[in-house]
Amino acid sequence: MSTELDLVEERIKRLEKFVLGQGANEHGDEKLIDTLLGVSEKLASVVSKNEKVSSALKRADEVKKYADPLFAESDGLISENVKLQLLYSKEGEIKDALGHLQKLNIIKSVLDSQAIKDVPHLEGEINKISFHQEIQEKKVLGLSNDTYALIKYYSNFVNDVSQKLAEIEKLVCSIEEQSVKQ
Repeated sequence: MSTELDLVEERIKRLEKFVLGQGANEHGDEKLIDTLLGVSEKLASVVSKNEKVSSALKRADEVKKYADPLFAESDGLISENVKLQLLYSKEGEIKDALGHLQKLNIIKSVLDSQAIKDVPHLEGEINKISFHQEIQEKKVLGLSNDTYALIKYYSNFVNDVSQKLAEIEKLVCSIEEQSVKQ
């Protein structure tokens, strides 16, 4: 492990010598600002010697200007009629945004209420309640199934009793008919 650290440390020293020069940071008391100033001066001298780099840096502001999304509007390249047509084409979206903003202003007092602000603190309570609700839903489902089974059993029982009573009624009727015939 120490050999890996030594290798990393050696690479950092070589990198510092390459970036900062040969005599940099030998005493360990060199200030960061001084180092950055030296690097900046070295970069400036390199840039001033290279024509392509210096011309590209001079045009950086121009590129930034053209990259700005509002460039065409600010320089008057787009006529007023085109701007109006753009606004008319976005009219529906603007009205929708206005409607949403008005709704937001209406409910702003609710959103700023203490109850909404307390939601992050009540997350644990909400989790407990949702856990208990899930348990109760499972119990209700089981109770519903049990109730359905009992109703089915009761229905079968009532049907069986009705059939037996009908059979008894037939028997009684047949016995009465036989006794009347005699």
